[in-house]
Amino acid sequence: MLVIAYDNRSNVEIADPILEEIEDAMVRTLLHQEIGVECEVSFSFVSADEIRTLNKEYRGKDAVTDVLSFPMYEDFINHREAIIKNNPFMPLLLGDIVICIEQAESQAKAYGNSLTRELSYLSVHSVLHLLGYDHMVDDEKSAMRRIEKEMMGDN
Repeated sequence: MLVIAYDNRSNVEIADPILEEIEDAMVRTLLHQEIGVECEVSFSFVSADEIRTLNKEYRGKDAVTDVLSFPMYEDFINHREAIIKNNPFMPLLLGDIVICIEQAESQAKAYGNSLTRELSYLSVHSVLHLLGYDHMVDDEKSAMRRIEKEMMGDN
C-alpha cells in the first residue's frame, strides 16, 4: 500500500517503533481517502536550519516550521482517477514530506504529547496536503482538521 523512502538528515536518531507508527498513520490516511493503489512518499527528517532554509525558499517565510509538504500533483484528490489511470509507474509517487525533528520535539512537549504522536499527526497532516487538502480557507481547514482528528483517534 505504501512505500516510504526515509532520509534522516537531522542529528536525532529515530527509533524503528516511531517509524512504524508514522507509516501506520499514513496508511490509515490513504485508506480513509480510498487511495486504492500502492503509493510512495519521500520522507525526510531535517534540522531547524534546513527547514528554515526550505521554508524561505519555497514559501517565502524566513522561519522554522514543523513540516513542509511538496505534492507531486496539484489537486490530486479531485483528479485522482485520471492521475492514477495515466500513471504508467507504480508505486504512485505522491510527493515529499520534510519534518523538522527539533520543532516536532518542541511541539510535543508544549502539547503534552509523545514525540511519536506528534510525528504521526504531522505525517497525517502532510499526506493530506500531498492529496490536495489545504487549510488556507475556513471550510477546507475544518474538513482537513476533521480528518486529522479521525485519523488520530481524537473524535
